Amino acid sequence: MTASRLPLVAQWSFSQLLFSPRTLGMAILAMTPVFVALVYRAAVALDLAAQTSSFAVFSVVTATVSLPFVAPMLSLFYASGVVTDDAEAGTLHYFLTRPVERRDLFLGRALGNLIIVLFLFLPPFVACYYLTLAGNGWEELGNRFLSLVRDIVAATLGIFAYSGLFSLAGTVLKRPLIVGLFFVFGWQSAAVIVPGAMRYLTVTHYLHSLLPKEGFGGVLQALAGQRSSATEAVLALLAIGIVTHGLAVWRFTRKEI
Repeated sequence: MTASRLPLVAQWSFSQLLFSPRTLGMAILAMTPVFVALVYRAAVALDLAAQTSSFAVFSVVTATVSLPFVAPMLSLFYASGVVTDDAEAGTLHYFLTRPVERRDLFLGRALGNLIIVLFLFLPPFVACYYLTLAGNGWEELGNRFLSLVRDIVAATLGIFAYSGLFSLAGTVLKRPLIVGLFFVFGWQSAAVIVPGAMRYLTVTHYLHSLLPKEGFGGVLQALAGQRSSATEAVLALLAIGIVTHGLAVWRFTRKEI
């Protein structure tokens, strides 16, 4: 086994996913923040928008659309299929006959899926930032640029954590999509607003902890509750991603196929 197999699998996986029908639908989903930003710009042009900071609007879109909805949905529909897609297509047995270790096959597929999710998520996310703040001029865009970079880092860490969780679900469960949807819209939605420590068992809590307090919104801040420190949030998201990917690899290498 050579060390070059994993990136080759990742490259092949990305190229296959890039031109798949699924990616077309997911690309439309990924454009949701852009659609919201366009509606906001139209409202501003027609003098229908309330007097508020454009950066506050972008922060609210990030906290209510991009991170808790778009990011987990993209991760779910790709990461949960790391194993099940090939199993349902009947190609998994073929791959296992090739000179590629199961570990590298799984990690290569997972890496390819992670790259396609970031490829779909990040450009519309950045476009939403520029569209929302465009009316304030280049100075405002420049002054807020570090906040954009911080949001991109937070989103990348969140997608990594989500991908690990849903990859693990795909190796353990026959219907990971159903469980994943419950986790995103059921468990996380309830745990974040319920008093106590349940919010620490969600990815959303740590993502909200990395968002800038300014512009986050009083109502959203109240719903998110006590924030973890940025260091704790980063370490938690890294730990979730690493542990769940590790467990998924362990399960896949021992799974009877």
